[in-house]
Amino acid sequence: MRTKLRTVLIVLIVLSVFNTFSFGAGKNDISGSIVYAVRSWDFETEQAFVKEFNKEYPNIEVQIVIFDGDLNEYLSAQASARTLPDVVYGWENLTYPISQGWIYPLDEFLEKDEEFKYVDPKLMERYKFNGKTYALPSNLQFSAVMVNLDLIEQLNMDPPSYEWTIDEFREYLINATTNLYSGINHLWGFDEVMTGMFSKNLHQLAYDPIDRKFSFTEGSWVRAINFQKNLKSVPGLVSDDLKNDAIRNAGGLDDYQKKFGKDADALREGKVLMGFHGTWDLSWIRTMNYMFDMYPLPQDPNVGYREALHADHAFMISTTKYPEAAFEFLKWRSYGKDGVLTRLNILKNKTDAAGNFTPDFIIPSTSEPEVVAMFKSLDFVPDGVKYMYDNVDKAFWADFYKIVPDWSRALNEVIIPRSEEIRQGKVEAAAIAAELEARANEIIQNAWKTFDSQLIEVQKNFKPSK
Repeated sequence: MRTKLRTVLIVLIVLSVFNTFSFGAGKNDISGSIVYAVRSWDFETEQAFVKEFNKEYPNIEVQIVIFDGDLNEYLSAQASARTLPDVVYGWENLTYPISQGWIYPLDEFLEKDEEFKYVDPKLMERYKFNGKTYALPSNLQFSAVMVNLDLIEQLNMDPPSYEWTIDEFREYLINATTNLYSGINHLWGFDEVMTGMFSKNLHQLAYDPIDRKFSFTEGSWVRAINFQKNLKSVPGLVSDDLKNDAIRNAGGLDDYQKKFGKDADALREGKVLMGFHGTWDLSWIRTMNYMFDMYPLPQDPNVGYREALHADHAFMISTTKYPEAAFEFLKWRSYGKDGVLTRLNILKNKTDAAGNFTPDFIIPSTSEPEVVAMFKSLDFVPDGVKYMYDNVDKAFWADFYKIVPDWSRALNEVIIPRSEEIRQGKVEAAAIAAELEARANEIIQNAWKTFDSQLIEVQKNFKPSK
């Protein structure tokens, strides 16, 4: 009997050791103290999120600190005071904190993580610099078109397909434009994302992130500009083009007020068929008193389905004393199944200050099956958003200001001023494409050259925490 008992105990010990070495440390074995910086307006949600995290990871202490304003300015101040947090999220340009050596490269953790396979590799290319991964996608968004389905029915139209073409899109807008209604509310920035819809290889504003160059002479940017101009040339089609501040300031009524009413909000009042908005606008779009859906951008049949993808990011700070603990929390805050399910559950049960039910959601950055099933089950998420999520692998990048150095400078100093001249009819897009390409690329390529030299030093001097 004793021999048999001893044998059983030996087997149990061996199995225990085997499990430890085969599967790594469990949630109860990871410990440490980390500081998590959040924006003040997001504190309540993040507090609930951290509380749920601690149920799963009882030995990781998470202290929340709040800030407001620009994330990079906050990090600069904390770096000067030597009080950098351990994990942050945001949408500000990543290349600045990377160049300062503030971000911990994540590859040593990602290589061992089974759940990482559910994150689209093309999406992760956004966060790789000189062979190292510096951030994780924490929330996806899409450029989109809100369609008033009640007005579609009222105007005796059939609802469009999610794979509608540019010709069908234009036809809907023209047919909806009458003395009472307009086709769309605005087209600001429409050409920037439509450039990616007219190309099989380029992204927002004809930028190639692999070659790190704009390609305005390739043709898709010229097509997008001209497509936008064509829509705006139809009288009354773009409702906001009817506004005139000079007339209003002088006490008169502009064409917008004459058409819709002195204090009208035509989109909200259901007098505009479509709204050019991103999925990030859904918090207020959902307050409309009519049925709507969010549609992908219209496609060029010669190119096929594409979509403009945006992504916020989260990262861990290089000075963290507990990198394993920091990564576990970072994973929860980005693509980790348990963290994403937790966040979706918190958001779907949100209430406002008066206790009214105000459900919300994020678009997950993972295709993990349980996450997909839960996201698809949320009945308050528009079907069009679910469709875009299903086709995220066909998306192109649309928020380079987050990952390209001096992107905003090239945009504000060169691209926007010249594009405005095109819209005013002073020049043709094709006539200035080469000049625009050369000037914008000079800014971007000089910025990349500076960043690359900084990054070499950062990577050479990086010493991982023990």
